[in-house]
Amino acid sequence: MRPTDLDPSQRAVLDVPVGSSAVVLGAPGTGKTRTAVELIAHRVLEQDLEPNEVLLLAPRRTQAARLRDRLVVRLGVPVDGPPARTAASLAFDIARRSAIAEGRPQPVLLAGGEQDALIAQLLDESAVRWPDRLGPDVRALTAFRGELRDLYARCVEHAVDPAGLERLGRQHERPSWVAAARFWDEYYDVLTAVQPDAFDSAELAALAAAAVARGTAGEVADRLRLVVVDDLQDAGESTVALLSALAERSTAIIAFGDPDVAADTFRGGEPDLLGRFESRLGIASAVRLELGTVHRHPAVVRRFVTTVTARIGTALAGWQRDAKAAVEGGAPVTAVEAGSAGELALAIAHRLRARHLERGVPFADQAVVVRSGAQAEPLARALEAAGVPAVTATTGLPVSTERAARALLEVVATALGITPLTPESAVDLLSGPFGGMDRLTLRRLRLALRVEELAGDGTRSAGELLVDALDRPGRLITIEAAFARRAARFAETLEAVRTAAAAGGSAEELLWLVWERSGLAGTWRERALAGGTGAAEANRDLDGVVALFTAAARAAERAPTDPASVFVTAQLVAEVPDDTLAPRGIRDGVLVTTPVGVAGLEFDTVVLAGLQDGVWPNLKPRGSLLGVGDLVSVLTAGATPAGPADERRAALSDELRLVALAASRTRDVLVLAAVANEEEAPSVLLTLADEQTVARSSDAAPNALRPLVGALRRIAVTGAPPQRHEAAAALARLARDGVPGAAPEHWHGLADPSTDAPLEPDPDAPVRVSPSKLEQFERSAVDWFVDRIAGGEPLLAGAIGTMLHRILEEGGDADEAALLAALEGRWHELDFEAAWIGAKERRLAERMVRAIARYLADRRADGTRLVGGETPFAFEHGRAQVRGTIDRVELDSQGRLRVVDLKTGSTKVPKADAVTHAQLGVYQLAVLEGVVPDVEPGAPRSGASLLYVREKTQRGYALVEQPPLSDEAAVQMRARLAAAAEGMAAARFEGLVEPEVRHGGSSFRAMLARIPEVCGD
Repeated sequence: MRPTDLDPSQRAVLDVPVGSSAVVLGAPGTGKTRTAVELIAHRVLEQDLEPNEVLLLAPRRTQAARLRDRLVVRLGVPVDGPPARTAASLAFDIARRSAIAEGRPQPVLLAGGEQDALIAQLLDESAVRWPDRLGPDVRALTAFRGELRDLYARCVEHAVDPAGLERLGRQHERPSWVAAARFWDEYYDVLTAVQPDAFDSAELAALAAAAVARGTAGEVADRLRLVVVDDLQDAGESTVALLSALAERSTAIIAFGDPDVAADTFRGGEPDLLGRFESRLGIASAVRLELGTVHRHPAVVRRFVTTVTARIGTALAGWQRDAKAAVEGGAPVTAVEAGSAGELALAIAHRLRARHLERGVPFADQAVVVRSGAQAEPLARALEAAGVPAVTATTGLPVSTERAARALLEVVATALGITPLTPESAVDLLSGPFGGMDRLTLRRLRLALRVEELAGDGTRSAGELLVDALDRPGRLITIEAAFARRAARFAETLEAVRTAAAAGGSAEELLWLVWERSGLAGTWRERALAGGTGAAEANRDLDGVVALFTAAARAAERAPTDPASVFVTAQLVAEVPDDTLAPRGIRDGVLVTTPVGVAGLEFDTVVLAGLQDGVWPNLKPRGSLLGVGDLVSVLTAGATPAGPADERRAALSDELRLVALAASRTRDVLVLAAVANEEEAPSVLLTLADEQTVARSSDAAPNALRPLVGALRRIAVTGAPPQRHEAAAALARLARDGVPGAAPEHWHGLADPSTDAPLEPDPDAPVRVSPSKLEQFERSAVDWFVDRIAGGEPLLAGAIGTMLHRILEEGGDADEAALLAALEGRWHELDFEAAWIGAKERRLAERMVRAIARYLADRRADGTRLVGGETPFAFEHGRAQVRGTIDRVELDSQGRLRVVDLKTGSTKVPKADAVTHAQLGVYQLAVLEGVVPDVEPGAPRSGASLLYVREKTQRGYALVEQPPLSDEAAVQMRARLAAAAEGMAAARFEGLVEPEVRHGGSSFRAMLARIPEVCGD
């Protein structure tokens, strides 16, 4: 039965005579898709067409899937085959059936990733001479290969072979086309040799159109009496060819569309196809209709959309722009500007939450649209962090770019030897999701391996030992610790993968082996169901793993005899995604996607984000490397390539179509959002909004729990008495409901101390005082306590400094060549996160070694000789038990003793502070006490020196002198030691200097977190 709520223009479409073709123009929201569904239902249910005699074509698989389900429900009768599909799906079906009918091998779809990988390999090996501007670096780009594939697709659609492309290149003086044509010949030769039955989507469409013309298309095409096309403006030349072939066989074609919202022009879509419908499809005549009423959104949004579309060329249409909104008024279109991307994300999140909380709009009924897929994931993460659940549509990236999927691939690739097992990759594997070790446990493992190595007189670095441990699972059995057992389990996983691969296991089986042994399925499932930012990350990880397994299963079906290494290698290097039907997590979240991602959808609220000048609209010409647009112009009209002005005008029209498409998806609220600061300017599109808002974090009260709790806590502590009481009452209510952070017992700094006992309870026990730590304790006792008890991450500079001290100790008075040779012999003991860091630090270390060598040479020249190097000493004073090591004890030409301390840091002690320098003072006191070996008590002294070897001077070193310790200074030094010993044994430690100054914020917080672990709560 015909629905009674169709408007007159929609009912007119249903009245188009059976067998007639038609073009239906309709602005966004006029009900084109609904009318198309009702048209098919009317033909089947009231005009006696069989369900398999009608077909609805959609431009994208996601839209086709939605329309298929919608049609099945609407028809309510059994259907033989999908009632809605894409043109590419129909073409593949026809080409396959035609091959069977004619006794040829069935065609295989060449996926985009496979085609890209083949082209990339051939470009490296090809002898084709390309223009200089398309050198090797350009040809290595993914964008270049993408344009090359696009160029060939357009040629196939217009029946141009390599020879024809070369002729066009010579005719229009385009050497890039000539080179591309010659490379195309090579590509076909290789593809025919390795996959003779593989065709890309454009070639399959050409095969299908030819089969329909020959009458060998099979029953799928032969029985069609009506094809309804939704969004014809996004159809390319291959779809036109197939529709033309069907129309030639008396199939009626009824097309719906609006050239103002064409989204696939860069893929060959033709916005003017609706205007040239009869001539392009070879149809004698077609009924032309317009849908006149916009039902989706109110007049305010409709006015914005028409303001945008008025700036676009009509594409031989334009009547659809006269449609009027059925509802007057509406919420004003709002432009939001913020000072940074982070502030903008917070402002967007605030508005989305407000719609959810104040109007009850589900998050799934809201969308944020960005210009490119690369912007979607970062914005979705920012929204998640701001308390708004967000989901992204397919990003258009290979599955290997997903964090979890990449990590899973890397484990299998390392086990198979595809990826070499190096110290760097070993760290990445163990600290990844499948290794399960954090930086602290990994550090303990490396230290334990190094201790064992030194005990056995070995010289291998910690990185080499880590590689050996993962390569031989039994290697870690001698280390009795939880972290070693965890690493051993991971090593056993690698060995299990190697064994399974040797037995012929498929890629899917090897991936599943790692996944099952990891035990992450249950953990990630719990996190995904728990909610919050952790749930978003877990959902993304699970989606990536599912997509990877789907790709592996599909590869096994296509090439069951290929070893697992073929699939793993292809995935690791893939830069173009394969089409996938892998399911993704479904949850209530704001959709963050591109304009194409919202085609065919509608939402209560739509935010157009990232409307920056030069970003959206982006007027950069498409296909600029190979001139794909110029080729299409030549092929379609025989015209000369467009000039720069025409290219920019065409690009602007395409960009405005994307804006109109995205903006028209809303039913109620439309927000335009951009960053405005000294470096980024909003797009001119923001000037079209009705209202302007500058977003600031203080503009609105928090409407999410985390910022609300923070604001209430701040008021409860710093606010006026009435406000403090109200905030405390609100926090109490939130705490009763279990909101994290609301209860005071969870606030940092309010918990009672775990103990108030002194660090050293025995008042008579000695306290060890290190000369190098004395000044740190005097400056900030709490800094000393955190460093002493919790310990910080060993800094690279400290490790290099320790090495230089050893070289100085073992080298004695050696010359520069000998010291550099000693550095060379020890350098392998250090590990670096990247090769460039190692090279940089090596240059600095060599410079410091040369500075040490010059200092030693100068001392030899002035008659100074070495008495002792790395000389240990110990003495006691009160409770202070002093132990230390003096880098150098020297005797000058006048027989006076001097102690020297080597410094490899960049910060020098001011000369004025050297007089009271604690470390040098303790060294001199040790000499006075007579506890320094090989030094006679009472020997003449010339003082002490700090030797800095990081100076950018001619000599490379500098000396900061401390005069000989007087009797009075010695008394003061002893008093400082006694006071430090008492302070170090105390129960309270005060800090006048913020510890973060020394350690850096994140490192200091990590050290604080370890104090309960070290001290026992």
